[in-house]
Amino acid sequence: MLHYFVLKTPSYSSKVSFYTNYNESTQSSALSFIRSFAGDKFEKNLYLGFTISEYLVSEKLLQYVVEQEYNIKGDKKTLIDYWGSDYNNIFSINPIATVMKINRRINMSGNLSIEEKKLLFAKEILKDSIVHLEDSQSSLNIVSVTVGANPKLSQDVLENIFESIVKYSNEITNIKAKEKKDFIVGRLFQIKENLENAENELILFLESNKNLTNSPTLIVQYSRMEQEVSLHNQLYITLSDQLEITKIDEKNNTSTVFILDSPHIISYKAGRGFLESIIALFMILFVLILVFEGYNKRDQLFI
Repeated sequence: MLHYFVLKTPSYSSKVSFYTNYNESTQSSALSFIRSFAGDKFEKNLYLGFTISEYLVSEKLLQYVVEQEYNIKGDKKTLIDYWGSDYNNIFSINPIATVMKINRRINMSGNLSIEEKKLLFAKEILKDSIVHLEDSQSSLNIVSVTVGANPKLSQDVLENIFESIVKYSNEITNIKAKEKKDFIVGRLFQIKENLENAENELILFLESNKNLTNSPTLIVQYSRMEQEVSLHNQLYITLSDQLEITKIDEKNNTSTVFILDSPHIISYKAGRGFLESIIALFMILFVLILVFEGYNKRDQLFI
């Protein structure tokens, strides 16, 4: 108990902060115009459906980070080798941690290989070491990592996490741009066909009604047909412009993640400090002494 509260190995953390802006293009008036004609399907193609909090606990990120090599005590190791070697260790100076490890061992699938157990153990440690905070209004994200007594390791791990976030964000942006491009191409074909039909109907109407000025009904009918042609033509031009933009976005490697503070080691150690540990220890001892004295003098207390 004394060792756990007072002599516990210090932990170090690293932190990175960045802004995200996934849906900036959805606010443009041109896209609003297209959305009014294209409906919900186009709206779904604009939405990226990617959040930092979900990605930080994903198998994709966890496996990527633990499989990278790090400089640990002068040797190049993956986190699978570094952390995974303790996958079979269930004893700890912290009794709560020991119980949790025993429960984990009982619930673990029996058909896992040793390498799979090491990988699983390393991913669980990494997942527990990540803390994520997000401001929904400003889209500011703060990610911190605490990985024990090696401050440089926490920074290296965080750099790989941030690199993976940026890479995946770019992949999502490019994939969605391709989906949007394919959708716009299909809509352009339909709109071009509608435009040609509307133009042909207008031509036939004018050929059949060469003297429109004598009939108010024909004038109104002509005005409506002309408006329909103009509307289809405007939509066709706007979609053509958007098609060129999506072709660029499909190959665009510009990140939608804007870094505020690069990954850096936090100046203060993580967790409880030495004085806090001493105070916590004395409080626990004080409570135990009170309970012990109360038990010994229970007969006197209830007289």
